[in-house]
Amino acid sequence: MSQQNEVLRRRSITGIVFGAIVLLLIYSGKIGSIALLSVIVIGGCHEYIRMVFPKNIRKLSFGFFVTIGLVVSIMSMGLHHPSYPYLVSLSCLLLILGISNMFVGFINHRRWYWLVSAAYVGLPIGLFMTYIFQSDPYPRGMMLSLIGLIWVSDSLAYLVGSRMGKTKLFERISPKKTWEGFIGGGIFTLGLVYLIQHYQSAYPLWFWLAIALIVWIIGTSGDLVESSIKRQFDIKDSGKLLPGHGGILDRFDSFIYVLPFILLLLLQLENNLSL
Repeated sequence: MSQQNEVLRRRSITGIVFGAIVLLLIYSGKIGSIALLSVIVIGGCHEYIRMVFPKNIRKLSFGFFVTIGLVVSIMSMGLHHPSYPYLVSLSCLLLILGISNMFVGFINHRRWYWLVSAAYVGLPIGLFMTYIFQSDPYPRGMMLSLIGLIWVSDSLAYLVGSRMGKTKLFERISPKKTWEGFIGGGIFTLGLVYLIQHYQSAYPLWFWLAIALIVWIIGTSGDLVESSIKRQFDIKDSGKLLPGHGGILDRFDSFIYVLPFILLLLLQLENNLSL
């Protein structure tokens, strides 16, 4: 029991400190958010390639070069480039292919690791980083609300699933996830948007409801995709950066997956306002 208490204590301390740092970076403004996204893309790229090739520095270097190069290219291109909306749509499509891979298994990670790293981590974060960097004003409330919705969806799914869960959601990939937890997390996430919309009235209710659905369904799918990669290579955690919580991908898998879909919503909202 004492060992379990120590694990829980370490996990709780890490979670509080980590959460506070994330919120402070986002609240601080564009530079803080760009710094956070930079850590996610660098750490996520490193962890993914390390899962596929644990000791191959050459492949790690090449995959890192392709992924970071893509991020830099997108930021150089800019938010108002004609190709930007098409890249956002492409990113959504590629992540949907990642979800379908859980059922069909057509992606060869050892052959296409560099492309998967770029599509899985580099493209969505590069696109979102570009949006944040060039947005005026900086969407602080939207960013904080997005993180809050992801945390609520994940935490409540775990709590409801651990107490009431009986029916496995996707046992082959994530044995602990249940349909009861998934539905419970979704109900709380959808409920939270009514409170958020009261304080973030600059965005319409349909926008927040759409974000909640994306966080609930696409975010959970992103979590499962990362779990499927770890299971394929027999790895418990993507990294060891956060004691008791794993690595960057373990903490930001849902966040990465929802980004291009959130961008599609934001672009649609801006088009509606410009009409």
